[in-house]
This record gives sequence, C-alpha cells and structure tokens, in this order.
Amino acid sequence: MTISVIMPVYNTKESDLRMAIESILNQTYEDFEFVILNDGSENNAEEVIFSYNDERIRYLKNKKNMQLIETSNILVREAKYEYIARLDSDDYSSPERLEKQYAYMEEHPEIGVLGTFFMRIPTNKVIIMPYQADDIDIFIKYCGCCINNSSVMFRKSIVVNNNISYNKGALCAEDFKFWSDMSRYCKLAVMPEILTFYRVSPEGISENNKEYQAKMSTVITMDNMIRDFANDKEYMYSILVKYIKAEPVTDEEFKYMNIFFIEVINYLQKKVSVEFRSLVKNFILSILTNFIRTKP
Repeated sequence: MTISVIMPVYNTKESDLRMAIESILNQTYEDFEFVILNDGSENNAEEVIFSYNDERIRYLKNKKNMQLIETSNILVREAKYEYIARLDSDDYSSPERLEKQYAYMEEHPEIGVLGTFFMRIPTNKVIIMPYQADDIDIFIKYCGCCINNSSVMFRKSIVVNNNISYNKGALCAEDFKFWSDMSRYCKLAVMPEILTFYRVSPEGISENNKEYQAKMSTVITMDNMIRDFANDKEYMYSILVKYIKAEPVTDEEFKYMNIFFIEVINYLQKKVSVEFRSLVKNFILSILTNFIRTKP
C-alpha cells in the first residue's frame, strides 16, 4: 500500500457519513488503508462504520471525546504510509481523487501538500483557489488558508522530520496553521480540478466559530509576517499581543503597522501572479480594521 486515508468522526449524520465512507471505498485507485477514528460519538456512527465489510478500513476509537485537534494528531501518527489523504466525515471525494493526487505527488517530489478545487454543498458553488506553488506559498503564509482540509494529500515524512502537528493554540484554525507550518519545509500546490465536495452545515465547526476562526487566522498571518519581514520583531509582537487580548493600540503603533504592511505588500506583489495582486493587498490591509484604536 502507498496511501493512508484518515478520517475523524464525531456524531456525523448517517447519510453524510455513508457518503464520505463510500466515496473513499469507491475510489479508482484501490491501494490504500482507510483509518477511521471515532472520537467518542454518541450517535450511531460506530454502527454505520461497522456496516462496511472492507479490509482496507482500520477502525479506531477514542475512549472519550478528545476533540478534533488531538484526534487529527492521533490519525497522523497512526497512518502507516507516506501519502496521507484527509477527509472530514461530512465531506466526500470524487472517485478519481486519490488516483490523480497520487500520480501528481509521484511526478512532483518537491510538492509536500496537494489540495484540489472543491465545490460547496448544498449550494454547488465552485471554489477556485490559487494553484501555482509560488502563489500558494504567499497566500498560506500571509493571507489566509487557501487549502481545503478535505482535499489534501500530504507527505508524512515532512511532518515527522520537522515535528509538525495540529496546534491547540490555533483552535478553529488548526488546519491553516498546519499547512502554514508545512510551507516552511516544502512547496504546496492545488490541482485545478473539482475533486472534493465540502459540506457547509449550520452546525459545523467553521460556521459556529467564524469570528474566532477569523481572529486566529489573523494571528497566524501576522506571526508569519513578523517572523519573515519585521526589523523590530519585539515591537511588532507587542502589538500582536494587544490584538490577541483585545486591547487598543496607540496611533503610533497603528501608523507603524500601516507602514510595515505596505512594505510587505510591495515586496509580495513582485512575487505573486498579477491576477492575485489586488487580493493580496486588500487582505493584508484589511487586518488593520481588526485592531481597536485608542480613543483621542
């Protein structure tokens, strides 16, 4: 075998869980293990999983609910093979996803993380992300998450060799932090094909934690910019701490940030593709609107 497909499960609706499982079992590429970790579900998830008699399924169960970050780390550790493909238990993959991603990774050894275009369900809206490695490197570090979690195949050796894990300090944006950390050690790419179907649910983690998720994403992007570009890192981190604590910044601090961001933008716009220059500029400048300013 060459691929470990990993899937965390917690109280997933039966119809969604069956669609996710069957989308993997019906892949055109058949040489994989399918590691499913039940994170203490209180519904019939275990019964649903046991209803599939397929030797490629390796079923694991947490004794108690460990929540998504720790469950994801357990799954990565349990994966036996170099290529790890993720799938959330309410999403599903096209039949040729593993075949196409495996072929791409074999042909491009410099790529450590490979996503795909995806379609939102139930709106059927197609999400087109940056897909060239240089553009993705800029986005994943300094703009936001341009990799859909359920679309990803990545190399386990990079994670193990560099002690990368899903970080509890990045709650609700742990996948963004994970891919951003991996980008320090490899190139990332996105296949410009719709191979993933991402279900948007009112009960989903992302939908219920949008505000906090946006704040964590800002912290991650600012941390990367400070680390890579700031001359006075201590001063910039002191401003970031104020943001985290929801404390106001002074006019002097705000002006300093504005100048810093413009310098970063000017540098990045020389690196990113023309069609994404405005997006990079607008995203980075939008960070300023998240700061509370000292009242005069």
